[in-house]
Amino acid sequence: MSGAAVKAGRGQAAAPRVGRPPSVTVPQIVAVALELGLDNLSLKQLADRLGIGLATLYRHVGTRDELLRLASFELMLRRQAPAAESAHWSEVALQYAETLLQSFIAEPQLITELQRGRLGPHVEVDLLEKFLGVITRHGFSIDEGVRLFHAIGTVVVGTATGMTGNRAAEAAGESWKLETRRVLGARDDDELPLVRRAYPQFIDPGIAQWQFTIRGLLAGVAAGRGEVLPADLLSTPAADRAVSITRKGSGKP
Repeated sequence: MSGAAVKAGRGQAAAPRVGRPPSVTVPQIVAVALELGLDNLSLKQLADRLGIGLATLYRHVGTRDELLRLASFELMLRRQAPAAESAHWSEVALQYAETLLQSFIAEPQLITELQRGRLGPHVEVDLLEKFLGVITRHGFSIDEGVRLFHAIGTVVVGTATGMTGNRAAEAAGESWKLETRRVLGARDDDELPLVRRAYPQFIDPGIAQWQFTIRGLLAGVAAGRGEVLPADLLSTPAADRAVSITRKGSGKP
């Protein structure tokens, strides 16, 4: 075969791709990861959806844990305190708390990342800046705003951990209610009398308990400021107010 023929044949064949791989950015990677959902997400699934190879993805995200941290960061930043100038500060704080709780309920992986120390200042500083930007316009000092910010975070994390744990147990066929009943049934009738009286409330780490806890926190802050909470705060039935605080796709409060 002549050299000209070889060249012609090469010209007809698909030339191998050279140079840079298909263009993709970290924000694009994170956006698609959140679209797919962080639970059980694999890098192979993500690469396929993006239309790139794993090698290309690894150039931007070294490990799945790194991807989860980046996605967690973005998800947190999307949950902003409302900038409602006319709202009472307690409503602003409540809306912030509810959107933060929704983040943890929608993506339980965030709780794991927090427990592993991977949701650190790189996430918190942006959240705090936005929260303080709103709450200080309602007469709070920066120190008071920071204390409220951390108090809300503590209540939210505890609530989200309890709710996701309870749902995971139910999904595995190990209802917290039934297990508690078995535990109490295995004890003598005169044991744990106070727990038995508290039994119905004790086993329900749901929205009603969340409302009681967050309202108590806000009422305490209001009392310290010489105020009383608005009468209509949290007056909406728990089932209605919990519509957005659900596990993505579950339809359960």
